[in-house]
Amino acid sequence: MVKIIGNNTPALKKGDPEPPLAPGRARIYSMRFCPWAERAVLYAAAKGIDVEIVNINLVEKPEWYFNKHPQGKVPTFEKDGQIVIESGIIPEYLDGIYPESAILPTDPYLRAKQRILLEQAAPLTTAFYGLFAVYRENLEGEARDAKIKPVEDAIDNIEKLLKDEYFGGSTPGFADWLLFPFFERVSLLSTPLSLPSPFPSSRWPNLSSWWGRISSLPAAAAALQPKEVHLAFVKSFIGGKADYDVGL
Repeated sequence: MVKIIGNNTPALKKGDPEPPLAPGRARIYSMRFCPWAERAVLYAAAKGIDVEIVNINLVEKPEWYFNKHPQGKVPTFEKDGQIVIESGIIPEYLDGIYPESAILPTDPYLRAKQRILLEQAAPLTTAFYGLFAVYRENLEGEARDAKIKPVEDAIDNIEKLLKDEYFGGSTPGFADWLLFPFFERVSLLSTPLSLPSPFPSSRWPNLSSWWGRISSLPAAAAALQPKEVHLAFVKSFIGGKADYDVGL
């Protein structure tokens, strides 16, 4: 059962007090539209742990938040005074403190394979920013193609890496949940950008089937924002005035 509380709450900003955190409670500091923060939220949801979300305004960050993360970034996980940062580290930490719902395999070789898969797929996590550049600058011709091709190349590569229903085998694994936010954003922008190869599509049959399965799971629903709300945020972001509370 998914037990995420507060994902759709206003982002705290400069001047807002730090919400008290009760002993034994787990908290993720997040931002509703950040793919890196979404990794932590998805993973917690997939594990079915009780966790509350506190959203952070990443332009006007609360002063106290720098005591949680020295750079003021998201995500940050906190429980009983212990603070862990970084989207690739928090999921492993969650498996460590909640071993009964571990997603990473206990076998060292299988754990390594999940990390290797994620590393091999990593080009997508940077290439997808090119789509935002196309959207923001209304690029055309060669300039547009130069931003879109790295995304297509990255997905071509990941298509070859998917050998089963999920990257984790018959059930979603570590790599599945950490890649999900980036495919979500490629899918989100496929229509407004009229991408020559939208995602999902027949160009990537394995990944398109994977996307249909994983995006329909309860854990995904706990983190996903409605497309129209997400697009409204993207428009506000590229317009230079990010609306972190859009849709609330």
